[in-house]
Amino acid sequence: MTTKTTTVHHLVDKRFVGVTPDGQRVMIDGEAEAKTGPNPMELLLNALGACAAFDVVEMLKKRRLDVQGYRIELSGERPDAVPAPYTHIHARHVFDVPGLDEKTATRFVDLAMNKYCSVASSLKAEISFEVALEVPAPQNV
Repeated sequence: MTTKTTTVHHLVDKRFVGVTPDGQRVMIDGEAEAKTGPNPMELLLNALGACAAFDVVEMLKKRRLDVQGYRIELSGERPDAVPAPYTHIHARHVFDVPGLDEKTATRFVDLAMNKYCSVASSLKAEISFEVALEVPAPQNV
C-alpha cells in the first residue's frame, strides 16, 4: 500500500496553497474575484483529465505515435445543493496524432478513463475518511 500526502495551508479568506512533500505548490482559490488559482472542484476536473491523459499519452508512445497535440476538455454537472458533487462529467479528447485511427483512440481513452486512471477510480470508490483534530488548549489569563 502506498500513502500520498499533501498539506493545505490557509492564506487568507478562501485562499489556500497546497504543498507536496517535495515542495510542489498549487494555489487553491474559492474567491469570486481576483482568483489566484482554481477552486477545489476545478482542480478535481483537472486531476481527472491529467490522470487519463498520462495514460493515453503513454499508450500512444508505446505505439510509437508522434503526439503533436492532445488535450482533454472537461465539464462537470453539479446540483444546486450542498454538498454539490459532480453527477456527470463529460470529457472530450482532442488528438493531433498522425496515424491514430478512431478505433485505437477510442480503445486508449476507454482504458485510461475506465481502467487505469486512479482519479476516475477514486471518484467511483467508497472512501472512508479519518479525521484528527489538533486544537490548542485554552490559556488562563
